[in-house]
Amino acid sequence: MKSTTLLLCAAGLLALAVPASVHAGGNPDKKAAKKAAKATLAQYDKNSNGIIDGDEVDAVKKAYAADPNGSLKQFDTNGDGKLDDTEIAAIQAGKGGKKKNKNNTSSTPTPTTKTATAN
Repeated sequence: MKSTTLLLCAAGLLALAVPASVHAGGNPDKKAAKKAAKATLAQYDKNSNGIIDGDEVDAVKKAYAADPNGSLKQFDTNGDGKLDDTEIAAIQAGKGGKKKNKNNTSSTPTPTTKTATAN
């Protein structure tokens, strides 16, 4: 009886340890996309405020238009050959672009706005 209990406990711990070790490595694609977004933000955020704004947005759009197969291509999530404001916001958020699926919905969450509530 003791050896059965010990065996079951060992199997249970092993079952918990394996998924934890798998998750510990993280998602390399997600890490690479985040690193690319940070590098892109650093390149185009000339005033270093953490936001691509004003003339910086124009510079990003012009750079993508000049080299549509370059490093900015990953942020063109709808594949229209242009970077819109939502796609540029993904650069600011440190997210690599995610292509839209067959249902034409993006797997990248869109920014939400908070609404004021009366107390």
